[in-house]
Amino acid sequence: MSRNQRPNMRIAIVGAGIMGRTLAWQLLNRREPVALTLFDQDPIHTGRAAAYTAAGMLSPYSELESTELAVFHMGLASLQRWPDVIASLRQSNPSALDFFNRGTMVVAHQQDQVDFQRFTTQLTSKLPHCMSDDMGLHVQSLNQSQVNKLAPELATRFAHALYLPREAWVDNHQVMAVLGEYLLKAGVDWQPNSLVNHIENASLALMPPGAAVYLSSAKQTFDYVIDCRGLGAKQDLSTLDAQSLRGVRGEVITVHAPQVKLQHAVRLMHPRYKLYIAPRSHQHFVIGASQIESEDNGPVTVRSALELLSAAYSIDAGFAEGQIINMSANCRPAYSDNLPKITCDQRVMHINGLFRHGYLLAPILAQQACERVFNPDFASPFTQLIQEVRC
Repeated sequence: MSRNQRPNMRIAIVGAGIMGRTLAWQLLNRREPVALTLFDQDPIHTGRAAAYTAAGMLSPYSELESTELAVFHMGLASLQRWPDVIASLRQSNPSALDFFNRGTMVVAHQQDQVDFQRFTTQLTSKLPHCMSDDMGLHVQSLNQSQVNKLAPELATRFAHALYLPREAWVDNHQVMAVLGEYLLKAGVDWQPNSLVNHIENASLALMPPGAAVYLSSAKQTFDYVIDCRGLGAKQDLSTLDAQSLRGVRGEVITVHAPQVKLQHAVRLMHPRYKLYIAPRSHQHFVIGASQIESEDNGPVTVRSALELLSAAYSIDAGFAEGQIINMSANCRPAYSDNLPKITCDQRVMHINGLFRHGYLLAPILAQQACERVFNPDFASPFTQLIQEVRC
């Protein structure tokens, strides 16, 4: 190494869920060279991360009705970044990754029209004023004739719908797999089956300063450590954040239904839940809705299965002949306000609380985190989501 050549910054990422993998991709695609280590308690190709129990929805408009405007703005910024992520990953594996950008159809049965109108009013009233002049680019109210033209498979059961043309979704299992392949090919030092017990800043006497990752059998030090463990970071975060991290249970069912021809993502209004259906390739569909205040990671309950499947059947009778491929449940990390946070403490950074917005927000949070690593004076445009202890 020449005298003027700086060594690569040694960065460790702890946690290989969607946030950890997207962050690793972002670090590898910056100008600054890094030596990247990735720790995860699971094997490389499978795991218990919440990212494996998801529909991969990129739906900032749908979520706006029940979430903060800040999440909407971050979601829009992240949605614009996803095509770049997909294009980058397809360079190494062109055929292994789908990107569905057909938009979302929001519908309701006749008895639930009050909920549909409430959703529509909340969504349109919370949209930024700058979008009002081009509302049709963001939200379209469709009568039955228009529904029949755009999504004829829905027109027989729904007299009108709300169409959100800019929403998209990805296949979560594909994304996790292809990101994993990409990181391995890029030479990331991936240490699977490694349970991290603790992360802390290294001794202040060290020059240059750094941070340490404590495993059951050893300690490894780095220039910077970024914690993406989700609920696994609960103990370390308890000393930094007054808001406690909690788990919110979600349940999804994957069905192979050759008779169902849905091409758009569908959201069904209901007094107790908002069911969504995300089409996948080869007539597979992911059905989900449940949001339960529980950290129980047990199997899908009978009640949830009955509700999800009966609601899907009420949208399209073709689901009756479908085959259940998988039922899964998991807990997503969330703070009390359901907003994500980047928490900085010297050479340790925590990214957590993505709630049900993991796939939606991961690219923009990764970009924000990288900016803070390489530029401590970076001013985020999303300051209300950034809790800084000290960077």
